[in-house]
Amino acid sequence: MKAMNRMAVSAMALVTASLMPLAAFAGEVEFWSPFTGPDGNAIDALVKEFNAGAGAAAGVSVNLLIIPWDDYYTKLSVSMASRTAPDLAVMHSHQIAGFVKQGALEAYTPEEIAAAGLAEADYIPQLWTAGVVADKRYGVPIDAFPRHIYYNKTLFAEAGLDPNNPPKTGAELLDATTKLQALGNGVQGMFFQLNGSGAVRNFYSFYWQYQDDLYNADMTDVADGFAETAKKSLSTLKAFIDAGVSPKEIIADSAAQFAQNKIGISLTQITDLPVYQTAAADQGLSFGVAPLPTFGDKPATFALGHNFVIPRGTPPEARTDALVFVKWIGDNSLAWAKTGKMPAKLTTLNSDEFKALPEQSLIATSLDYVHFPPALSVQPQVDRVVQTAAEAFYAGQVDVDQAVTMMVDGIRQELAKK
Repeated sequence: MKAMNRMAVSAMALVTASLMPLAAFAGEVEFWSPFTGPDGNAIDALVKEFNAGAGAAAGVSVNLLIIPWDDYYTKLSVSMASRTAPDLAVMHSHQIAGFVKQGALEAYTPEEIAAAGLAEADYIPQLWTAGVVADKRYGVPIDAFPRHIYYNKTLFAEAGLDPNNPPKTGAELLDATTKLQALGNGVQGMFFQLNGSGAVRNFYSFYWQYQDDLYNADMTDVADGFAETAKKSLSTLKAFIDAGVSPKEIIADSAAQFAQNKIGISLTQITDLPVYQTAAADQGLSFGVAPLPTFGDKPATFALGHNFVIPRGTPPEARTDALVFVKWIGDNSLAWAKTGKMPAKLTTLNSDEFKALPEQSLIATSLDYVHFPPALSVQPQVDRVVQTAAEAFYAGQVDVDQAVTMMVDGIRQELAKK
């Protein structure tokens, strides 16, 4: 269907060729994006800038459709099954392998990657690698968003803590949260997510501080030492609940409470930055950011990234046109970084403009040790297993041994399906 639509457009263009300038014959690229809020505004502005400038010069026009995250993957899957998918789409790095297994994505060929001017040396290595499945490239990275902490400088000062010296180790974090909790007046020393994707991402962040591998070499079972390391990871944050410095209940409006000086430290991810920046501008919030404190043998933190992917069936000319846009976004990614992202391209990361962004440039230091989930078709299902066990553990429904047994048994079942 996409090819037929392009043929119709081409035929019409030929009929009217004598009446229109050459620049009007833009190759149209249908592009689906799940970004909303500040992200949605940024991607919309970037598409418009491309279309008016580099796109017009190259004869390429991008048609943007924004589909919110809650519906995005469902609608994308349906469109791929019905052969009505867009020419270009956005996908989380850990979702790519599953769509590859379904036969829903087309690999980029080395020749078209080279022709588009995309080079491995220009990208952060971990991000570039995350788009590869079975030695074929299916994703071109856009960004990364690691876990880290926000800390409330006003509360730090009130608690006698140095507002310019956030905790770097587990011991320092416990000391800081204890002093923050002692302020009383409804102040919580720390907040971290007890449910949802945040519970999974926190688990992996601390797991990787003790051990690199989740699975064995051929990904048919959990890694040796998984159970012991998983216990350490779950117990790391549960200790803060048990010490009374982090709430036992789920808090839906944690950012608002942080802005009202009711939370001292929040463990989340850099994509939340616009929320805190808005609170700083509108409510006078004074906050800082810092890499995730180190509890284990080495620093580590979880990260995901967004990638450009090509759905199966996209015509050759649309692939070429899409890659013109993909290359341009990488070369002009500072605006995207301002929404709370780590740019995938080293040229942006090393630019003076990026280094002038105080929060982003500080969190960028953690890119040296970020970990991405393995490129495994069942990784999203594994994540749900981890989420279910972590949620049950934090809710007091199971003890740590039972939670880890749930993880091991559930992960083995999912690995058997890959």
